[in-house]
Amino acid sequence: MTEKSPYQQFAANMFHEDSIWIPRILEFMINAEQAALLISLPGTKNSLAVKLDRSEKEIASDLADLFHKGLAFKRMKDGVETFRAPAHIAQFHDASIVWPGAPKAFYGLWKQYMEEEWPKLAPLIEQFIPKPFTRVIPVNKSIDTGKVKVLTTEDVRQTIEKADRLAVTKCTCRLTMGKCDAPLEVCLQVNRGAEYTIERGSGREVTQAEALEIIESAQAAGLVHVTMNKADIGGFICNCCGCCCQSFSMLVANGVSLCDPSRYSPAIADDKCSACGLCEERCWFGAIAMNKDGIAEVNEEKCLGCGQCATVCPEEAISMKTVREPDFIPGYSVE
Repeated sequence: MTEKSPYQQFAANMFHEDSIWIPRILEFMINAEQAALLISLPGTKNSLAVKLDRSEKEIASDLADLFHKGLAFKRMKDGVETFRAPAHIAQFHDASIVWPGAPKAFYGLWKQYMEEEWPKLAPLIEQFIPKPFTRVIPVNKSIDTGKVKVLTTEDVRQTIEKADRLAVTKCTCRLTMGKCDAPLEVCLQVNRGAEYTIERGSGREVTQAEALEIIESAQAAGLVHVTMNKADIGGFICNCCGCCCQSFSMLVANGVSLCDPSRYSPAIADDKCSACGLCEERCWFGAIAMNKDGIAEVNEEKCLGCGQCATVCPEEAISMKTVREPDFIPGYSVE
């Protein structure tokens, strides 16, 4: 049996042993010695130097390059700095694509991967994960808080206002896929995510006021808020489209669910609906359409509860109702 190259071994670590494009992407980024270091993670500079029979100075230099390119993540605990590799393909994708200074050809390699190999892996991931890693948060303007209780973990504005540090990066999916003209610099990084972004130089620090303006522009463009699927939003608030997003595109094209819906769903006031069709145009997921009576109707199986339909209804005929309990959110406890 032919021994795997470090590039192929990394692909296997990403659960894509037979991938053609992951090794090519990695080879574009780093040399073979760095790839050998990457697949040797986790470890400290000292332990990796011993393991690979290299000087600690060389290891430190290569780790700095891997960190800069989104291939190594570091953690300081009890005064000891440890480095690890990307945990899965989504982390490899999101971190590497915002590599500062990445050339256009690099995005082309990722596009090839997303078009040819990602559709084969995504259904397998859906089968093996008990709960999606991400979740939709409804657009603030879509919910009447006088009628519906919005949890702190579902409130984008509150998350931003409570954050200690914020940064913004370009959308990794739109950078590579380029299927629409939606805004690029709209993915917010929160607290630890912001610190990581700023240290790497993969985005820029923003104030709370700037972050809120970014959210407003994303909402106006019809983008969907997506965050980590846990009670503490913590790391990021992405603003996604249905045509480029690595999760949404699989849902739209193949029904593969890699992102949980919000706890809400639109309710239509039949007596107010004018059948203008704006809500139908706004929905990325084909979850709302005019029925035979000329009234907007929701397909709750397809709906992710983003609230974008409610924000564009000129008759205010759409309101968001709660359809899932708070414990739908992993780790949620009574506030």
